[in-house]
Amino acid sequence: MSKILSSAHVHTTFCDGRSTAEEMAHTAYELGFVSLGFSSHAPQTFDFEYCIHPSREEEYKTEIRRIQQEYAGRMAVYLGIERDLYSCADPSGYDYFIASVHYLKRPDCSYCSVDGPAEKLQKYVNEYCGGDGLKMAQQYYSALRDYVVEAKPHIIGHFDLVRYNNSRLHLYDEEDPAYRAMVLDALQAVRGTDALLEVNTGGVARGYMSDPYPAPFILKAWKEWGGEVIICSDCHYAKLMDAAYDKAEELLLSVGYDHAVRLSRDPEKGMWETFSLR
Repeated sequence: MSKILSSAHVHTTFCDGRSTAEEMAHTAYELGFVSLGFSSHAPQTFDFEYCIHPSREEEYKTEIRRIQQEYAGRMAVYLGIERDLYSCADPSGYDYFIASVHYLKRPDCSYCSVDGPAEKLQKYVNEYCGGDGLKMAQQYYSALRDYVVEAKPHIIGHFDLVRYNNSRLHLYDEEDPAYRAMVLDALQAVRGTDALLEVNTGGVARGYMSDPYPAPFILKAWKEWGGEVIICSDCHYAKLMDAAYDKAEELLLSVGYDHAVRLSRDPEKGMWETFSLR
């Protein structure tokens, strides 16, 4: 059995998830989770099928607080949000928030998703980056760096999400020293925020990645700089609540981590607790 027994990153039918919040909580409890954090995609003014519609944000908060009371004393439940750079939501009304970048902004103020349809990202690279995928990656990491430094989130979501389409499009070489330098520059800049770096198993669970985000070289550097990590499933379907957690544990052990952070089983003692990976 996995030692993690928690996830701070799950999505429900309030956004693009396939399971209700109640189904997510029930599954987590049946798995023996000590804590669960809901983190639906925060409201934004576009891509409404992907996020909580602004008109339903209060409904979302009310439902998660209800579940929090339902499981009190059995499993700690937290009200979180995954807030994209271009979200219009105020994260201060939540227990915690995950900062992520899913979009690149075009000159006409429309948006291109880095983890959306591959052909649309290729078109963006061709039209706005002169066909240079490395330039697109630089735009992504610059946006993520600036956002995290300014917003100071609790968790940095899937740091190298830009890899999502790279295995299909081959936009840049992930071994290229120039690519790795830009990644590490961004990583070093966000280290001062004291945010937790997410080890995200969602891509493995859904079959489009062979290993969790982020890549080992990122985790090695984060470990050397004293950064803490949190393992999350980025679950969109209750049956995948703890999918690929074994891979996340193996990855962290391989780069030198002997512990990770999770949402606390006892909120009265604080929101976070560490646990051993060994």
